[in-house]
Amino acid sequence: MKRLFASIALMATVLSASAQNQLFFKHMFENKTADETIVGHGYRDDWGFYKSNGGKYILADMAILSAVEPSEGIYCLTVTFNSENCQNEEEAKHILETKVKPAIEALANDKKNKSAYVGATIDHRNLEIYAYTYDIDELEKEFRKSKLVAKIGDNMNISHMIDKNWKIYQNELFPDQWNYQNIQNQRITEELQSKGDVNSKLHIVSHLISFPLDKKADADKFAAKAKTWKYYVDEVVEEEGIVKATISKKSKTDLETITTVTMEVMNLAKEFGGEYVEWSTRVMRD
Repeated sequence: MKRLFASIALMATVLSASAQNQLFFKHMFENKTADETIVGHGYRDDWGFYKSNGGKYILADMAILSAVEPSEGIYCLTVTFNSENCQNEEEAKHILETKVKPAIEALANDKKNKSAYVGATIDHRNLEIYAYTYDIDELEKEFRKSKLVAKIGDNMNISHMIDKNWKIYQNELFPDQWNYQNIQNQRITEELQSKGDVNSKLHIVSHLISFPLDKKADADKFAAKAKTWKYYVDEVVEEEGIVKATISKKSKTDLETITTVTMEVMNLAKEFGGEYVEWSTRVMRD
């Protein structure tokens, strides 16, 4: 039986999640530089918190597909705690990050366990935890003896279904590209601040966009349009089987400002069939 486990990912590999493509995954998790003053390239963290369009608050391991390979005969198991709910985002984040996440991580780090724990959702009705396994009975045993039950309670229902292509994870748990970028923006701004960055200063912020290899003309059109929006075009090059377009512009790096900028570039990229990959900048200190 193949062992599955969750881990911090260094590279995303085979599958892309809902509203994503392989180019987006490929570049989002790569290291681009060893320069410690540059923040944003290949920023990684497993767990991301966001609110879905359907109103659920979701905590998901966004790099699980780099740690395991989906295959035939795998089940997605859902554990529902009916007595646990929340009324607002602050409460949801507190429950998911202080109760659920530590318990899931403890399960994932237990070498005896053979399951991949991929996410949890909570709303005003209940809490649900998702895991993938080849052995349903063994996974139920893992849950019932885990710290999760001790932290939350044993009022739970367990259901499962075959999900060989991880559609549940991709369609219901992984954030769309807009939510994904919002999560990354928050992480990068926090990382900048931890390095002493002054976010009220103007930074040169670089944005990387990817295009399919046969879309070089569209990449050039994107670059031309970006120039009219006062972006500097650093390069448009064919590399590693894709076309990379890098543009830059001076911007503050507080979360509100950088979110506005990234949404602008993402929309422009979509207009020409490109995929927004990441942004990065140098630390600016006093």
